[in-house]
Amino acid sequence: METAQLASSPQHSSTVMAAAGTGKTWLLVTRLVRLLLAGTSPDSILAITFTRKAAAEMAARLTDRLYSLARMDDGAREQALREMGIDPTTSSLPKAGGLYEQHLFQPRQARVTTFHAFCQELLRRFPLEADVPAGFEVLDGARLSQEEAWD
Repeated sequence: METAQLASSPQHSSTVMAAAGTGKTWLLVTRLVRLLLAGTSPDSILAITFTRKAAAEMAARLTDRLYSLARMDDGAREQALREMGIDPTTSSLPKAGGLYEQHLFQPRQARVTTFHAFCQELLRRFPLEADVPAGFEVLDGARLSQEEAWD
């Protein structure tokens, strides 16, 4: 099995480390599509990245990929599935075509966020266990430093 297919397979755990522009986002979006095609509920998918920009890009690319699959004819959809390492079958072709609509009308979609936002949410949900005050506020260190400098 090709490395990209192995890394995007829902049956395997993978770590992807690569330089900018090498296709990491394509690979991660492919993994998300494969999870959805395998029947994973969108609201049980969590993708975490380093920056808000990267998270927004990944979410947008997922929506774009699902939209493209919905608009393709069967031949093009079959080719697209093959490129993602998915065996096109009589059940996977129509299912892939319906993922976009499912994505749009899902009450809670696949979540793409940052490490900071994810950790902050955990702390907000479990403040007692984390030994932080309930309703805490994250301080912006750079802003505080600037204010102190002006003072």
